[in-house]
Amino acid sequence: MRSPSLTLRLTAIFTLIVMLACVGIGFTLYSALRNELIWRDDQTLINRGSQLRQLLKDGANPHSLLLYFNHMIDNQQDILTIRSAGQFDVNFNHTGIPLPELTPLPAGESPRSDNLHRWFSPAGTEVTALSLQGESEGIPVTITVARVAHERALMLASYRNKSLMVCLAMLLLCALLSPLLIRRGLSTIKVLSKITAETGSDKLQHPISLKALPRELLPLGEALNVMRQRLAEDFLRLTQFADDLAHELRTPINILLGQNQVALSHPRSLEEYQQLLEGNIEELENLSRLTGNILFLARADHRNVCLNKETFSIRDALDDLIDFLEPAAEEKGIRFSLEASGDLCADKMLFQRAVTNLLTNAIRYAPEGGEVVVTVDNTAESVAVSVQNQGERLESAEKLFTRFWRGDNARHEPGTGLGLSLVKAIAELHGGTSYYQHHAGRNIFGIRIKREDSDAA
Repeated sequence: MRSPSLTLRLTAIFTLIVMLACVGIGFTLYSALRNELIWRDDQTLINRGSQLRQLLKDGANPHSLLLYFNHMIDNQQDILTIRSAGQFDVNFNHTGIPLPELTPLPAGESPRSDNLHRWFSPAGTEVTALSLQGESEGIPVTITVARVAHERALMLASYRNKSLMVCLAMLLLCALLSPLLIRRGLSTIKVLSKITAETGSDKLQHPISLKALPRELLPLGEALNVMRQRLAEDFLRLTQFADDLAHELRTPINILLGQNQVALSHPRSLEEYQQLLEGNIEELENLSRLTGNILFLARADHRNVCLNKETFSIRDALDDLIDFLEPAAEEKGIRFSLEASGDLCADKMLFQRAVTNLLTNAIRYAPEGGEVVVTVDNTAESVAVSVQNQGERLESAEKLFTRFWRGDNARHEPGTGLGLSLVKAIAELHGGTSYYQHHAGRNIFGIRIKREDSDAA
């Protein structure tokens, strides 16, 4: 099922917000108006009852009071009764709603809102009444004034209906205008989408201008620029990698092609063909190692290498490597110095492969008669194996672990420039790092591997 559009979602949200706002404002105003009308009716009853009690006390005739208040009484909603000795002296009630027995307020007390009696008529209309004790010519009387909230109910109903009509009109207007305004507000996203769709390898170096973006889209624009920068770096690295790979493959292929063309130019002896095949095999082995290393690096980049971890003695593993490389070191008169102890949990074959590359480089570039020092730094968090040889500080130290990169002093030496890249990849597979330092006339290359128990801690 297709997800609703962003415009539809925002329109629904805005319409809901407007609806809630209209309901809240309408309810608040309706309640305020209703409370105000009730207060006015209550004050009218209190004032009317107080005046009637005072007039009767001053000697006014009960029958004349009806004429006095006639212009103030509404036949449809006002009730007035005056009783003495259980008889009605005045009974003005055209509403058709009988008054129940009410407890009158004693003559010495002033009426308040708390003394009002409220109930609902059979028709559902609210009735408010006030009953007071008074006296007329020394005779106790009971004065009752009441009001049926008929007009108030009609006024509130009219206000409620008009408020609902206004709210519905506002909701309809919001539902119609919101999509237009939202689409206009989201036009910047379309611009970003167009720029992203038109992005090519030649435009990755140019960041997106953030000046015209609203504040809400600045994080998206900044993220797109970061992505473009990373893509540009990856594309440049991939292009450089392809160029270096083509260069490295071209040399052995040209050698094979040249050797075979020369051999086929005229008949050769059996011994010469054997030498040719031996040379071909040697170049093919170089190609096989090169493609194997490239495949390993590609798999390492995607963490697609299965590590067969085991616990082994670091010194024993390094002793085996030094014994293996001893003949190559003796040809240059190079001696080894080893300081190692402790155990390590790692893929032993990959560990030895990385250290072999470090030792091979150290032998290759160490001066004749020099010394290669191998040390192990054991800590609770990691194990660092350092290989040192005498030599000048290397330039472009940040490129030493880059694939196919070889310094000017190393281009006349055999190799593909992948050795240190393999060291870095193996270290990262174990959650560690590779490093280079120069100290006291010595070049120091190393690999640092984290201990598994430190990760668990």
